[in-house]
Amino acid sequence: MRNRKRVWVADDAANLAQDRDTGWRVNHEALLAYAAHLGIIVQAGIYFPRYNGMERERSQLIGLKQAAGFTEMEVRPVRQRPDGAYKSDIDTVITMVVWGAAVAGQTDIVVLATGDSDFVPLVEGLVQRGIEVHVIGPDNGTAIELAVAASCFVYASQVPGLVEMAASASTGSATPLAAATSEVRYVNPVVAERPALNGNGHRAPAAPALQKPN
Repeated sequence: MRNRKRVWVADDAANLAQDRDTGWRVNHEALLAYAAHLGIIVQAGIYFPRYNGMERERSQLIGLKQAAGFTEMEVRPVRQRPDGAYKSDIDTVITMVVWGAAVAGQTDIVVLATGDSDFVPLVEGLVQRGIEVHVIGPDNGTAIELAVAASCFVYASQVPGLVEMAASASTGSATPLAAATSEVRYVNPVVAERPALNGNGHRAPAAPALQKPN
């Protein structure tokens, strides 16, 4: 029996949840199910921003980690920039953790759930080291450079059970953290055969065109 590949999962939860504005909700467990089809999961981290006055959601985050099966959870503070946008150092944390695992020889495959172009250097570096990188990006917010850099790319809607249309689209002004946690469903998804992927001779099904970053 051949050795199974080691898989490292990094879930940029708030970024993955940005499709909520179109009525989608995220089931983070399905991300782990997808990764399990690729090999043995050696580490599964989920990363959230933390906003001032939202400490009450700590138990909700812990519940997500325990219910979904993630081995690591990181919550990072957020600063509001003069233009009103929120920014944390989650991208830096994910990059350091994943790159550290790569340099230490702890992983053969990385599953990165995000559409953020900040991760392009990380993905390029991993691929250059011979590590297979699967990027799963939100349908309405994935940078084209990130998709091109990955070994394999799929939209979140193409991963069985990862996103589904909510009963009604959210009309509130929830922060990414609130949206990411409130949309989680604690169920074991019935996972279909892993979708065909771009790269390495595989073909992905039709999907919306990638968005160029601002």
